Amino acid sequence: MSTPITVTPATVLVVDDTPANISVLLGLLGEEGHKVLVAKDGESALEQLKFVQPDLILLDVMMPGLDGFEVCRRVKQLAGFADTPILFLTALDEPEDKLKGFAAGAADYVAKPLRHPEVMARVNVHLALHQALRQLRELNLGLEQRVVARTAELSNSNAELTRALTEIESLKAKLQAENAYLREELDEHAAPRAIVGQAPALRALLARIALVAPTTASVFISGETGTGKELIARAIHDGSPRAARNLVKLNCAAISAGLVESELFGHAKGAFTGATDKRVGRFELADGGTLFLDEVSELPLETQVKLLRVLQEQEFEPVGSSRTMQVDVRVIAASNRDLPTEVAAGRFRADLYHRLNVFPLAVPALRDRIEDIPLLAEHFLARITRRMNKTLRGIEAESLQHLMAYAWPGNIRELQNVIERSAILSRGEWLEVEPLALQTDPSLILESAIGVIDSAEDKQDQGDALAAVQRRHILAILRKTRGIIEGTQGAARLLNMKPSTVRYRMKILGIERHEFS
Repeated sequence: MSTPITVTPATVLVVDDTPANISVLLGLLGEEGHKVLVAKDGESALEQLKFVQPDLILLDVMMPGLDGFEVCRRVKQLAGFADTPILFLTALDEPEDKLKGFAAGAADYVAKPLRHPEVMARVNVHLALHQALRQLRELNLGLEQRVVARTAELSNSNAELTRALTEIESLKAKLQAENAYLREELDEHAAPRAIVGQAPALRALLARIALVAPTTASVFISGETGTGKELIARAIHDGSPRAARNLVKLNCAAISAGLVESELFGHAKGAFTGATDKRVGRFELADGGTLFLDEVSELPLETQVKLLRVLQEQEFEPVGSSRTMQVDVRVIAASNRDLPTEVAAGRFRADLYHRLNVFPLAVPALRDRIEDIPLLAEHFLARITRRMNKTLRGIEAESLQHLMAYAWPGNIRELQNVIERSAILSRGEWLEVEPLALQTDPSLILESAIGVIDSAEDKQDQGDALAAVQRRHILAILRKTRGIIEGTQGAARLLNMKPSTVRYRMKILGIERHEFS
């Protein structure tokens, strides 16, 4: 049993001066879903072809004026009609008439009187053939374009590959030497113990991380510089279903405004001066995983608009490309600035802030978790001595007192730097931290306060002693600035705190204006 021919509905032009024939063809073709155009003679048919291009033409031979042979020859000379199938409608049955029709460019003929099955069989065959040839041409054109593009890419890549192979050889030895250290760093960075501490503020933060990590919600991490916001982002990613995919990081403050969009979304080759290669952006790298945007407040306003669209639609276009890319990325953002203040000042979009701030996390400053300083110091000391291949048994008691008494404006990062610097300078078995190693006036670390810490018998007494040290430290700075809190010469800048934080600490420590004015 033969397979029926499948034909897509098409446009057919019927050229015939006999109304009965036109009526029959309108009915037959219309039932098949074809659109039918009608011309009563050759001249009107040629006029119509200036405005429409049918998929097939049914052309009567014997007509007043131009006969079908002449009309066929003229149609084939029109631009774009060389492949249009023309079927003659003719009662002429002589072989020479048929040959004359084929010579004029006809594809087939239908004998009169019209027999319905024959008419539709021939029409469907030629429409199917015409549609198949058109699809084949389109496929061939697309294939040729891809071959040309791919050939150009391979040609350009050949020279780059040669250079890359040379560079790989020179980098191989260096990479082997660094491999052991990088593996150790990665293991330590990813380990849960990397978040060190037992302070209530930290335990509360870890509890909130455990709540949000398994979800897909956007997270905004606020906190001062050096408090470990990137470490918090890593903990969220590692606790999520995306842990097996990439955590891609971008420090928005470290990228110039002109290049930040290329870093985020990538760019096409030739998108701008210097774009000699295609670049994969951070969103594409993070597809299926997590993107951590540190210092997101530094993004230009025009980039904030595009970032908002990605968060809403999960799609973007690389710079210089019209191709839309779909991604599945969870975004974690962080900033050491007060974003509501930035929004009020017009430097950050309110809609983007609300999109990022679905689940806020505030990382406590080190001065708000002083009880964690010994644990952190020992943790950093163990890592640093292992990396330096140096033996240190621990931290000297007096040095630990200096660490506990310091305000740590640079937070955990500053503590790590002080431990590393002191480890380099220490000559004995115990780590020694000189007061001068801390970026503050040594006179502010009062011997009487240290004596109070030494004599403390329980944690409550020790907390009171530390509060006394903080009170003396802030009072000394306020006296130095004559009570000025804000501005470039104010106490907030010297303490590396926000003015609101200074006023809050003054309130809880009971510092009165008459004590420093």
